[in-house]
Amino acid sequence: MTENEISSALDPNWVTFDLKRLDGNLSLLRHRIGPKQEILASLKGNAYGHGVLQVAAFLERAGIFGFMLGSIDEARDMRRQGITAPIVAFAVGLPEAIPEMIEDGIVPTIVDMAGAHAAASAGSSNVPARVYLKVDAGFGRLGVPIDDAHAFLADLAQMSSLDVAGLYTHLPFADAAEMEWSRCKFASFGWFLDRLADAHLLPPVTQAGASSSVLAGIKDQSGAVCIGRLLFGFSPFTDSAIGDADAFEPVISEVGSRLVQVTSHAPGQDMAIANVFGAATPKRIGVAPIGVANGLHRPAPGSRPTGLVRGRRVPILAVSLEHLTVDLDGVDDAEVGDRVLLLGADGEECIDLGHLAGWFGLSDMDTVQALSGRLSTNYIGGD
Repeated sequence: MTENEISSALDPNWVTFDLKRLDGNLSLLRHRIGPKQEILASLKGNAYGHGVLQVAAFLERAGIFGFMLGSIDEARDMRRQGITAPIVAFAVGLPEAIPEMIEDGIVPTIVDMAGAHAAASAGSSNVPARVYLKVDAGFGRLGVPIDDAHAFLADLAQMSSLDVAGLYTHLPFADAAEMEWSRCKFASFGWFLDRLADAHLLPPVTQAGASSSVLAGIKDQSGAVCIGRLLFGFSPFTDSAIGDADAFEPVISEVGSRLVQVTSHAPGQDMAIANVFGAATPKRIGVAPIGVANGLHRPAPGSRPTGLVRGRRVPILAVSLEHLTVDLDGVDDAEVGDRVLLLGADGEECIDLGHLAGWFGLSDMDTVQALSGRLSTNYIGGD
């Protein structure tokens, strides 16, 4: 038995990501955005659970303008791996950590004067420290309030050891009512950029648009958009009427395990404590070594989760910390070692991400995030 076969036998659980789908989503985005705006890839949360190093390497080869993310450790790993495109860190650290970020080749986000002074201390008039400024254009979470941002930028312009390379805001929305609020804030941000341009204070990179605005067709005058969800095939909307994401494919293509036991139960026997399933007829069950510890969820109320064994749908009877139990009635040829697909295609049957998310009781995005880093990972479709 080879080393790979031994590894697979010891840990027969996996998740597969299809990089051709990622490339397809990127192409769709470029078509919708047009040539006048660059794309900053948001790789929050381990690239939304897809593996930040592999995704970043693929996107850099595809010519992405830069990256924005919330983990300094992940940003450092990207630099160590050889990623050369700009990496901007969201406002995640305290001001005293900013000089270290800059030393590591990471562009920090500043949201107040304390952060600006910390960044300036890491630069000089010959080699100024590069930063991005976050402006609060109405969302109310992080950033310099838009009414104060013009004067704030004027003060930063007096710091010779500081280079404000970019300026961005965040205006998300999920439904029609929120979209109208966001559209108004986009307009206010546009007027703000015009004022900065007139005062010769406009940074080289500006960004306001994101997955929601791109999908809804809201245009803005910024030079870049920051895309997270749509890159990975997740819709940002609860109401699909304001933007159809069907053309974007989920990059996750398979989640699976293998049967480690197949047993037959006579009438009167059961597979759980206190006769939970009440088997009145003979029943054949299979067990796979994947459970809550691997990122699965116990079935949400009202869900009817199924898996695929030998191209046939099998009901999922139970999910424990480390095991999954499936009903193999009707799959008489099932045996130890057979694949149990929880997401993906087998023969003519297919389980999509919506089914898996419904079982978990989560959104598509949160379902993939729940599995992040907990399963052996395969990538297909990459060069």
